[in-house]
This record gives sequence, C-alpha cells and structure tokens, in this order.
Amino acid sequence: MTYLRNQRKSKHSPQRSCSICRVKYDKDALIRIVRSPDGHAVIDKSKKLPGRGTYICPDIECIEKARKSGRLAHSIGAMIDAEFWGELTEYAGDMAVNDGLKLRSILGLSRKSGTLLIGMDNIERERRKVLVMTASDCSESVRKFAESHENVALDMNISELSEVIGSRGGVQVVGLPLNSGFAKRLKGDKAI
Repeated sequence: MTYLRNQRKSKHSPQRSCSICRVKYDKDALIRIVRSPDGHAVIDKSKKLPGRGTYICPDIECIEKARKSGRLAHSIGAMIDAEFWGELTEYAGDMAVNDGLKLRSILGLSRKSGTLLIGMDNIERERRKVLVMTASDCSESVRKFAESHENVALDMNISELSEVIGSRGGVQVVGLPLNSGFAKRLKGDKAI
C-alpha cells in the first residue's frame, strides 16, 4: 500500500509549524487563525489578513486538543467561542486532508513520543509485531527485510523520510509497533 504525498516540496514553499502538534508543513497545508481587531479568533482563509496569527493542522484531533487546552486562544491572545470551534471543524473537514499530510503528522509525532523505530536493528530488537515502512528508493536488502513484516511502501524517498522524522542520516526504514496508537491511526486511515 502506498501513501501519496500532499504536495511535492518546492524550494520556495514556506514552512510553518502547527501550534498544537508542532509538526512542520507547507504553509498552504495548514489553517491560519488570526486575532481580529475586536479580539476574536478568525479563520484566515486567504492567509493574508494582518494581525497576530498562528497555524493549526486541518486534523480534527489537533483541533480538539486546541479546544481543550486553550493553547490556540493563548497563542493569538483572542477570545474563542463555541461558534468558532464549529466553524473551524467544518473548515478543516472541507479541506482536502490527504494521506501524505496525515502520514507526515503521524511519523513526526511518533518520533517525538519515542514510539518510532528507526532502522532495521531497532525494528529487529522490538519484541512486539511491527508495521514496517520503507522509503521508495530503499535498498533491495531493506525491501526484503520489510517483506518479512507487515509493511507499507511510502511515497517518500530517503531524504524526504529522513527530513520528516528529523534525522540527518539516510533513513530507509522505520517501524511502529502494531499495537501503538500511531499504527492503529494509520491502519484506520487505510486498510493495511
């Protein structure tokens, strides 16, 4: 099974971090929220409104975390009412959140939480069953290794995979324990 990328990264595409999960994406893939002159939060659909702003993933889980924690209101210094949360959830649902954005988010979060297994040795040491994910240009030995596990071929090359997980080395293979929430979330998005 292959996950498709959201967009091929352009050298001129500015990056921003989601204010909730802290994962970096192309600016256009995120929702910008600004504080209006009257002190309320507004969705900046044009991404050009003046004023203090922040970005959030169009992921319902990030939106729910933002609502519960109050971090979004704090980051822009605005009052946020129930009507805004409904509008934000609807707007996020209307955005085309594709598999590539979700996959990048899941890989970044699992790396930060220490759940992500990087490299064949770490995957082999794991006693639990593992979902193995390989870069599109991985070596033949890595591909054969992955075939001995439940596996997914990613639509990311080695350098893109390395960048997504924040590694400087050439990462060819990563894994997630099948019983982890991150693997379950991936399996919920696609039948693996």
